[in-house]
Amino acid sequence: MEIQGTNDEELVRRFYQADEEALVVIFKRHKDGIFNFALRLVGNRADAEDAVSHTFMMLCEKRYTIKPGASFKTWGYTVARNICLSKLRNRNRFYSFWSPKNDPDHDGPIDVIDPKETARDQLDQKETMGLIQKAIHKLPEEQKEALLLREYHDFSYEEISQVLNCSLDKVKVLIFRARSRLKYLLPPVLLEDGGVK
Repeated sequence: MEIQGTNDEELVRRFYQADEEALVVIFKRHKDGIFNFALRLVGNRADAEDAVSHTFMMLCEKRYTIKPGASFKTWGYTVARNICLSKLRNRNRFYSFWSPKNDPDHDGPIDVIDPKETARDQLDQKETMGLIQKAIHKLPEEQKEALLLREYHDFSYEEISQVLNCSLDKVKVLIFRARSRLKYLLPPVLLEDGGVK
């Protein structure tokens, strides 16, 4: 059986039966998405890497239970979200010597830029992404989480409701309000270029 095309739940089942290759496949499949989600929530690489590590450590400790209708993907993002929220709560109790307190700009954007673009296009894209990330960072936590999962990770509304542990209607409202707030926060020029839906 080809392991690369296997669904997540089957990979977890195989890993729990001592197939370490299954863990490697599931890790490679989800680590980047979980990392990017965590990075956008906490704003720094070290905490985002911790969130990924803790998520997969919980899988290794067999804390994920295979249930009909549930998916590993939503479980992984939920675990990462909870870890990030804990880090954000703890961050308010400590002061970092490395960056000013509450400075969302201490880590630059992580978005990959197409190397074929001109330097001017790259600069414009980097500035645009910076403006969008600053605006997203100003959103209330739940709105930010729902929007990130939808726009950056292609989660369905149902998957978002599982990760945020709320109703489908609430997810729709959160995303609508996040998009409306971004339209208010972002310069009109970005909205004309299709920067925000």
